Amino acid sequence: MADRGAKGPWRKRPSTVLWVLSVGQLITWGLVYYTFPLFVAPMEKELGWSRNDLFGALSAGLLVAGLCSIPVGAWIDRGHGRRLMAGGSLLAAVLMFVWSRTQSLPVFYGVWIGLGACQSVTLYEPAFAVITRVYGPRFRQAIMVMTFVGGLASTFGIPFAQLLIDRIDWRPTLVVLAAINLGVAFFIHWLFVPGPREKAVPIAHPAPASAAPSNRGPLAAAVKVPAFWGLVVAFAGYGLAFSAMSFHLIPLLAERGVAIGVVMAIIALIGPMQVVGRVLLMAGQRHITVIQLGALIYFAFPIAMAMLAAGISDVYGLILFAIIYGVANGLVTILRGMAVPEFIGPEGYGVVSGALTMPTNVMRAAGPLMASLAWSTFGNYTPVLWGLSAIMLVAAAGFAAAAILSKRQAQRPAGGT
Repeated sequence: MADRGAKGPWRKRPSTVLWVLSVGQLITWGLVYYTFPLFVAPMEKELGWSRNDLFGALSAGLLVAGLCSIPVGAWIDRGHGRRLMAGGSLLAAVLMFVWSRTQSLPVFYGVWIGLGACQSVTLYEPAFAVITRVYGPRFRQAIMVMTFVGGLASTFGIPFAQLLIDRIDWRPTLVVLAAINLGVAFFIHWLFVPGPREKAVPIAHPAPASAAPSNRGPLAAAVKVPAFWGLVVAFAGYGLAFSAMSFHLIPLLAERGVAIGVVMAIIALIGPMQVVGRVLLMAGQRHITVIQLGALIYFAFPIAMAMLAAGISDVYGLILFAIIYGVANGLVTILRGMAVPEFIGPEGYGVVSGALTMPTNVMRAAGPLMASLAWSTFGNYTPVLWGLSAIMLVAAAGFAAAAILSKRQAQRPAGGT
């Protein structure tokens, strides 16, 4: 994105901040978030812990990430993004090193509770809030660029970590990942995230009528907007299904006898498909509304889940799944960034986005453990997948309600109830 060389109120050019922070997202998502399922089998084998034990730690961490989202958003609105994101990257590196030395299940739970707190200050939602402060009215295009780069995180992180595990085992791999996170993500966030003295660029965006100025804080005003609660259902349902798929897709395909090379290829394909979806959206953004984008996404997700539930395991069927799921997953990240100012209003973007993120991350925390428990109960993944398909249909209904309520609210006179 061109910014004509202007620095504006920031120490760095907006485009520099955007591209460097996007690399930070690539590192953090790729090495801290997506790699967990690769460590499950070797840890089960060496330490004797059950799959439910391991995914319980992951869920505890994701739950903490969800509970932290509202205060994190409020702090970023006040300009503290640099300290939060840099501190989160530093702590994540330390905790991954501790993970590489752990022999105790309680310590492992402590590590993942800490990593959950780190994720709450380093992943997309805080990065979106920072970029929205930097870019102001051009936030949509900036979010698309960031998610374009971040969409390659699983394609980069999973094969890279798997290669290291195969070559040097899982404990040294964690040390390498910790070093990369420290050497790259920490310095990116410390050097390029704007500080509290650098003023935000205002979003010159017409807010919905319900978001007219009031004496209430931005979060108190937002929860009075009916569309807010539709988005809660839409994004929370997605969070549960996404996390379950992210952490169980590898064991699911292994259970069906899919060769490990094919599994890695399918996982690697999802990332580029996310990018393809974002490129197509960037090319056609002037011709598609936020409502149309959401309808496309929430139509595709249940189809992708149902394909796996129907038992596909051949290469071509899995490729088709990866295309549909990857494109939809890539677009939903952009939808989350755009829906707040579009449906609710731009005031207090960070704290309102954090309020939407909290139930999403709580469901994201529940996803891996619920899927693991369901797998233990039924003995295979097919019932789990049908359940995820149903959950995505509920999420689709939530988005439809948010879209309808937002349109009705916008048609009311300002200040109406």
